[in-house]
Amino acid sequence: MRKRNALLAAGACLATSILTVGSAVADPAGSPAAASVAVLHSGAPASSALTGSAQPGRTAIKESRSISTVLPFAQRWRQAIAHRDLAASLQAGEDYEAAWQAVEVYINHRSLPLYTDIEVDTQFQIDAGLAAPTQDWPALLNLADHLRQQFGAAIDFISSQPPLSPLFDDLVPLRGARAQLLITRSALTAGDLTKAKRTFNKFKARFPGVESLITLRSPTADQETKDALNAAAAKFADPAATAADLTPLVATLLDRYGFGVNLLNAAARTANVKKTAITDADKTALTQLNNVALGLKASLPKFPADLPGAAAGGATGPGSDFALVQPALEAKARMVNTAATLRSALAAYQTLVLSSPTPSTAEVAAANKRALEQVAIAQQTIVGQFWTDPALQAFLQGLPTS
Repeated sequence: MRKRNALLAAGACLATSILTVGSAVADPAGSPAAASVAVLHSGAPASSALTGSAQPGRTAIKESRSISTVLPFAQRWRQAIAHRDLAASLQAGEDYEAAWQAVEVYINHRSLPLYTDIEVDTQFQIDAGLAAPTQDWPALLNLADHLRQQFGAAIDFISSQPPLSPLFDDLVPLRGARAQLLITRSALTAGDLTKAKRTFNKFKARFPGVESLITLRSPTADQETKDALNAAAAKFADPAATAADLTPLVATLLDRYGFGVNLLNAAARTANVKKTAITDADKTALTQLNNVALGLKASLPKFPADLPGAAAGGATGPGSDFALVQPALEAKARMVNTAATLRSALAAYQTLVLSSPTPSTAEVAAANKRALEQVAIAQQTIVGQFWTDPALQAFLQGLPTS
């Protein structure tokens, strides 16, 4: 069953004003990666407009059209199930999942009950039924019919709603490309190198078309993604490569690419189309996040000589820099729960530093980097649609760097 992974919260960098990390560290997948400054990028894709504001009276036509692209895949899945063709049903389900991966973020954001009905209660049940030793074809056909009906309901519902931020439209091609990598990973797990290579090449072909969306928010994350892509491509080109050779390279690529997706996801989910400018409260929260990042940056060189000093960078208790920004992040929790993920990353870093036996410098550096990456995602949570606002850029660049 192709269950959705909780997607990839890792990445490479923060804004210029947030931190500079000069030393090479090991990324979570084990390959070396240099975490460095992410310079604010002045250009933006057309859909990543400064405020992302919607025109009054408009409805989510583009959004409903995007969701409509999944309907043919749902129909093919139903047809394969109706013919009781297991192989065709499995393939059609995989094709459906790839199409759904691209657009599900719209429904997930607008209506969690509808999203749960479509994915968990219907799609996952079909997947489980197809994976069973014997198939209950009538029950599977009922589920497939329900899936199509729910897409119709979703399209009708969304068509009457005001549009979300255009940042959601940027997420669609990013997620659509990643779907091919997820299939690649599954194919490698199954030992199907031919399929893995085919879907990897699909991702490789799509990446240039979406790369600017990652570069916009983190040039370093983009560079690490390209490095991971090149490493994987070189190994895929080796006729002697095995699934064991390729699996960690694809995992690293998913991790690096996934961080770029997560940055944009955080900004899209907290974008407010009625909001016209960054507020003083936002600036306060960004300053507090900068302090969290600076604490992490300053703590790493203290390991292992000064364990309490190193551990202080991951503090989350009362009076800590995290505690100061926590309310602003928790106010966004309905859209994206960055407060909890940042707290977890900080706590994991602190726990690792103080663990016994003493961990390696590389392990601690990797945990430090993961925490810094969560600060970057939290920053996007506060910024929302204003990342390309020149006034915001000037404010961020004026924050302390040490």
